[in-house]
Amino acid sequence: MLSNSFGLQANAKNLISINSLDDLSALSTLGDEKILILGAGTNVILDEYFNGTVIKIHLKEIETYKEYISVGGGVDWADLIEYCLKNELYGIENLTHIPGSVGAAPVQNIGAYGVEISSFIKSVECFNLRTRKVETLQSNQCKFSYRYSIFQSKNYIILKVNFIFNKSFAPNLTYPALSHFLKDNSIDVSSITPRMLSELIKDIRNSKLPDPKLQPNVGSIFKNPIVRANDFDHNFLDGHRWDQDDEHIKLSSARLIELIKPDLVIPDTLRFYENHSLVLINNGGASFHEVIDLLNQIKLKIFKKFKIELEIEPEIISS
Repeated sequence: MLSNSFGLQANAKNLISINSLDDLSALSTLGDEKILILGAGTNVILDEYFNGTVIKIHLKEIETYKEYISVGGGVDWADLIEYCLKNELYGIENLTHIPGSVGAAPVQNIGAYGVEISSFIKSVECFNLRTRKVETLQSNQCKFSYRYSIFQSKNYIILKVNFIFNKSFAPNLTYPALSHFLKDNSIDVSSITPRMLSELIKDIRNSKLPDPKLQPNVGSIFKNPIVRANDFDHNFLDGHRWDQDDEHIKLSSARLIELIKPDLVIPDTLRFYENHSLVLINNGGASFHEVIDLLNQIKLKIFKKFKIELEIEPEIISS
């Protein structure tokens, strides 16, 4: 059984666990069959059966060097946040409480509350499935952009991520949801410590996003689309849009879903989270096909009504 935070029943033909670099020799036996690199399973929608080999990374060492730290891909993201807080390494407090593993972080270039992990990545050590060799890609070779990296090409297995964090604390409090929270709760920004900021982010996320261990989900089900500003009236989605540059704006997928939700046919096994319309929850017994049918419904209705193409955030793994 393949573990995944959406709680879908899934199995695979083969499973290879990488507990040390010596285990990479097992990959030499792989032929042309399909390969799935599975971390904590927090950002995937899995079909019932994967007819190929699943590779799980269990490298969990954290090594400290003079200018950077090297973190195994199997380290839980929450454990890295705690390590940084205890060792006076700053910058990723805003990324607190994101489920998953360190190895998955560069793949989607995870980001939250105005911070993206690519800002702190020095390099990524990985196994190239084409050359069958271990390689190190520098940050500028990883093609990082909004929720994207070269690792989505499926040609690499991330083994370790090398980070350069800040040695002094300079909190990023500019993101609207965060700044509004601080203001609404009368929090003195000058008194914020790294631990306090991390806990605040955790509280905000808990108020908006359900714990996948209690309510199976994969977080945001769609990416927020970036569109040309001139293609829409300046009042369109007012309060749910953000300027990106002189020509582009980012729109709230959650708000777009809310506008077409009455027209959706939603099976009893699924529901949208009460506090955030971008989070889809498995009520129990949901199937892969039910999920995909609903996502396709949403995409079609939003495109027909607004001429906006939504992109699914989690990775869809079909059989």
